[in-house]
Amino acid sequence: MRSTATARASTPVSMWFWRRRSAATRTPRSGRTTCSVAARRARLCRCNRPNPGCRPEKLQREFDAIGFFLSGHPLDDYKSVLEKLRVHSWVTFCNAIKRGETAGKVAATVVSRAERRTKTGNKMGILEFSDPSGHYEAVIFQEGLLQYRDLLEPGAAVLMTLSAEAQGDDVRARIATVERLDAAAEKMQKGLRVFLRSEQPIEGVAKRLEPAQPARSPGDKGDAEISMILILDDGASEVEVKLPGRYKVSPQIAGAIKAVPGVVEVQAL
Repeated sequence: MRSTATARASTPVSMWFWRRRSAATRTPRSGRTTCSVAARRARLCRCNRPNPGCRPEKLQREFDAIGFFLSGHPLDDYKSVLEKLRVHSWVTFCNAIKRGETAGKVAATVVSRAERRTKTGNKMGILEFSDPSGHYEAVIFQEGLLQYRDLLEPGAAVLMTLSAEAQGDDVRARIATVERLDAAAEKMQKGLRVFLRSEQPIEGVAKRLEPAQPARSPGDKGDAEISMILILDDGASEVEVKLPGRYKVSPQIAGAIKAVPGVVEVQAL
């Protein structure tokens, strides 16, 4: 059973959450949405399992220390977004190139960037990338380097169009376009639902939220609604409180919220 309320912005986070929770709990049964208790308890059981995801900062420290990502990958939080974007992993991209394709989209974390001059004196970049399927190199020539250098900093998550050719068992890739992966993800996500069992995580969640800026263009969709759902009676019922306004949402933000102690689950809409 779920009750829904809209939170007030004029009181502290934990206070308005509990006020709205109490008001929602007192709401008459008419108009409430009921759900299967068994389904809720099943979800609760899934949420009690250890979460293998890690925050990008921790993973980057692992990579800096031992040369690879130990407890996960920075792109793990983007899994559902990457499926919607229908991008290749490095392995599937290589297979496609070997079958005769010449270009495709991939998502990756920038591991390193080096710049050098070609024989003609122009600059080129040699970059190392990582995704859950492996590590690889790609080059970018001067015009692209000037355009995308700021996006290709080590640790950045990016969405790229690569052109490539197979040379024996190897695939030589060249970067054509680059976009922040968060920017691509923000266009696709409509909101977040944050599941809690108590008020303890609320302030930690609030610190990780950033109100969205006014839209700069009609196509600017980098904002979303956020709801907090309090799980009651061992999953038998829930109270949903919708936060006022709209907020920046990305898989990285969702991952940061998921890492707050006491957060049971974060669902992207």
